[in-house]
Amino acid sequence: MKRWLPDAVARPRLALALAQSLSLVACLAPCAAHAASAPDNALLTPAPDDMVRYLVRSGDNLFRLASDYLIRPETYRTVQQLNHVADPLRLPIGKTLLIPRVLLKQEAVRGTVLSWRGAVRIDGRPAANGMPVTEGMLLETGQRSFVTVTLPDDTSIALPSQSAVRVRRLRKVVLDRHVERLFAIERGRASAAVTPMTDPASTFQFATPGAVTSVRGTRFRMSYDADAHRATSEVLEGKVGFDTQGRSAQVLPAGFGSASDLDEPIALLPPPLLVDAAAPQTDADLRFSWQALPGARAYHLQLATDAQFLKVLDETVVAGSSAQLAGLPDGRYFVRATAIDGHGLEGKPALAEFERRRENSLRLSVEESWNGPVRQYVFHWDPAHESRATFRFQLAKPGREDRPTIDRDGLSSHALVGLALAPGRYRWRVLMDEIVDGHTVSRWTDYQDVRIEASW
Repeated sequence: MKRWLPDAVARPRLALALAQSLSLVACLAPCAAHAASAPDNALLTPAPDDMVRYLVRSGDNLFRLASDYLIRPETYRTVQQLNHVADPLRLPIGKTLLIPRVLLKQEAVRGTVLSWRGAVRIDGRPAANGMPVTEGMLLETGQRSFVTVTLPDDTSIALPSQSAVRVRRLRKVVLDRHVERLFAIERGRASAAVTPMTDPASTFQFATPGAVTSVRGTRFRMSYDADAHRATSEVLEGKVGFDTQGRSAQVLPAGFGSASDLDEPIALLPPPLLVDAAAPQTDADLRFSWQALPGARAYHLQLATDAQFLKVLDETVVAGSSAQLAGLPDGRYFVRATAIDGHGLEGKPALAEFERRRENSLRLSVEESWNGPVRQYVFHWDPAHESRATFRFQLAKPGREDRPTIDRDGLSSHALVGLALAPGRYRWRVLMDEIVDGHTVSRWTDYQDVRIEASW
């Protein structure tokens, strides 16, 4: 991984350039002012090359270049001295100019909140879909809360619960249109799906106070434990440069991860084998199980409405091989499970789509009343939720359920009046025929006991 230090040849020139332009730092784009409250030097954040290389074209001169691309046009003199240009009006076509990055104009790049759930704040304000995210902002998630931010090139950054990420850099350099993106993880975790970059000068980085990851286009995760001062990174696709203080830089290929206290990458745990994950979830709560993996100390389970997990709904971390989450409305969802090893590295994900379909139970009750001189009984059955259903009512003497006294089918109402019933003990139940996904699902209730009293 590149160490982001000026080379020995350029260093004396750079010192001169920076000395002459030191007063310009306060004049950078407004987004830099946001970052001033928490300076980059608190992080291990290797900046992009301090020099931008520009190939002179026909018609170029230092005055025009300064007017178009420098924050302050008069600083062309710094570029002139750095590149030993005798006449600022005469530049040899094809010559490469070295221009200190600190002198160049920049444009803000804006991200957008794609989805969020729970207690999410963007720079102290409650999150909303479509909310802009710009340089300097702080993204925070509370317990069981999630947010996904997308960038103009369709790169996405996702924060799980209990995380905080500061947008350190989100800008474009006007001269060569390259983009700089740096997200500082202050606590918790973040993951990214980075669109491959065709511009070699563009960057995407996650950073913590002890480590930094740099990518060109990949899917990866990074975490930071603020109490232990420990960073981790795991790569799912592509490769990632992982640089930590006091240790050699590492290159993490797909399927490997590392931590700030590890000297070399280690293989991630394989995906857990989910058990009957595609089966319909019909209980009040959602339940999932998987086969235990050797070397796993815990498991991370997430639910989302999409297979990319841009819209996460819930999550949990458990030590065993099963988990229970709160119920969701009927529909189709996705579950993702990963195993966490002894180093705290999260492994490869297992993914499954499942159907949430609550069974429509019936609540049975009997109402006794008088209809003139006759005692009547009204049998009620109330569905848990409305649906396209018909009902069948049966009332029988105990031990004679196969020959019911009353057997009424094709009912659309939720009640039936029983008149002129002989006194004694009875048992009753209701069948519900419900249309689910174009198919009829039939379920009987359990028998209920009722005693019929004489009218006189």
